Amino acid sequence: MIAITGGSGFIGAHLCEAIAKQTGSKPINIDINEPTSTRHCIYKKADVKNPPEMLAATVGVQTLFHLAAQISVQKSIENPAEDFETNAQGTLNALEACRKNNVRTFVYASSAAIYGTPKYSPIDEAHPTEPLSPYGFSKLAGELMCSRYASLYGIKTVRLRFFNVYGKGQSPSSPYSGVITKFATRIKSSEPPIIFGSGAQTRDFVHASDVAAACIFAAESKNTSGNAYNIGTGKETSILSLANVMIKISGKNIPVQHKSALEGEIEKSVADVSVAKKDFGFSPRITLEEGLKGLL
Repeated sequence: MIAITGGSGFIGAHLCEAIAKQTGSKPINIDINEPTSTRHCIYKKADVKNPPEMLAATVGVQTLFHLAAQISVQKSIENPAEDFETNAQGTLNALEACRKNNVRTFVYASSAAIYGTPKYSPIDEAHPTEPLSPYGFSKLAGELMCSRYASLYGIKTVRLRFFNVYGKGQSPSSPYSGVITKFATRIKSSEPPIIFGSGAQTRDFVHASDVAAACIFAAESKNTSGNAYNIGTGKETSILSLANVMIKISGKNIPVQHKSALEGEIEKSVADVSVAKKDFGFSPRITLEEGLKGLL
């Protein structure tokens, strides 16, 4: 039996669908929020902050994908204690439920936020981890616990560090919404996409469908236990180039609007995904242009 915490969320919904299509069986969606549809999942209401609820929800589970999290960097800054309770303590509660219920495999959704300001590029898994926010710190704390549970209790834990994930179903009002979703919303309303600064800053955009595939490959592989992997494309795209491509795809004649640069914004971010490719054959299939066409 397969279960997903946070299966009602953006990435979780893509993962539920991918698992259901691949296995022919619906995974259990463990979440405090009901999904918009149960076509691809069996919903179980449970809170990762509640150990008894997590223990009950994971009975009979062989593989748990742990995606549930507080995902707003800004909220983590405003309330670091709540962020830590959900992300770090919530991960501990999920791991404990797995230990007590003999769950064999635990795949943890981490983030490129654990790296902080890149010291070199592309970023590999050996890059120093110096988070800039409580969110990044709580994600790193979860990683450390996963590593220890692998060595102490023999649970196969895999840590996946997601870069800039985008795709259908990502709400523009969500604090996790990336620049692609925000650009798409404005372009569809014939409004100019807003770029902070010159637009020369780069990001590694990876489609949610490829992220879901990476989760499944990592869980199934015999080479991944106890390890951490970057999940991106290995290709960097400037924000200005992104805006221009999206405008071109839309077929509209819209200018780009520039505003003052954001203080402390990371200028360059791109993943080295060679280890994920070597260990479990991860190779992103959806090109950025193809993925963008599905949003405009």
